[in-house]
Amino acid sequence: MNVQVEVISKEIIKPSSPTPNPLRHYKLSFLDQLTPSSYTSLVFFYEFNGETQPAINEVSKHLKKSLAKVLTLFYPLAGRVKIDDHFVDCNDEGIAYLEAQVTNCRLCDFLNNPLPDELNKFIPFAQDEHIANEIALGIQLNMFEGGFAIGLCTSHKLADLLCMLMFTKTWAAIARDEVEIQRPQFVSATLFPPKGITGYNWGAGIAAKKVTKRFVFDASTIEDLRAKYTGLQNNEKQPSPVEALSAFMWRRFVGATKDDCNTPTPNFPEFNP
Repeated sequence: MNVQVEVISKEIIKPSSPTPNPLRHYKLSFLDQLTPSSYTSLVFFYEFNGETQPAINEVSKHLKKSLAKVLTLFYPLAGRVKIDDHFVDCNDEGIAYLEAQVTNCRLCDFLNNPLPDELNKFIPFAQDEHIANEIALGIQLNMFEGGFAIGLCTSHKLADLLCMLMFTKTWAAIARDEVEIQRPQFVSATLFPPKGITGYNWGAGIAAKKVTKRFVFDASTIEDLRAKYTGLQNNEKQPSPVEALSAFMWRRFVGATKDDCNTPTPNFPEFNP
């Protein structure tokens, strides 16, 4: 199925309150320096139930209001990434927010047959599209018949998958008007101070030729992997499902990318277990 997605609006969402001056210069850590200049992406799907179907314009309004609030906590994401200078200008210029209409597909039909290559239509930009514009975060609300999907792109310089999940969890808590909100701590540059490195291509991003594949692991297979890696390391504590799947994928990736001299070649895969 060729899913047709039409972008109907674009705007900038800024934090609901300004970032204090002492926090406006956020240094990238050494690990951030080594991270490729690309975006990490996620897509969340929400089906309407049979009893209630909220007005999509009210959903959009609530999302944008809560998004402005969460950006005050995750203030580097609303700034601009200065890759060559290894810092983020936390200037509150805001994030890209798009709204799109899916015109030829119901949400339930897509979820019954999710095609990996079609998922890219639900995120606001390609993996390296806006790196030159220094945009740290983009969000796209995709409106289906029967529900909606929220696609996110975050600069990998600022956030890995775990950080993205923390952002979305905090955003959801604010949208639900929860009182106790977990505040993020931006201390990575203190733990891993930036270093001067010569001979490294800071602008290295995604190669032109990309392949997207979807692998499905059932519950019993995941439990077998957890038991296997527990036995290999003689651990009393089993690895989590994500840890076990990550180890499985990385072992096979390293094995598949070794050259003739049995040396791994430099690549930057993106795995989202």
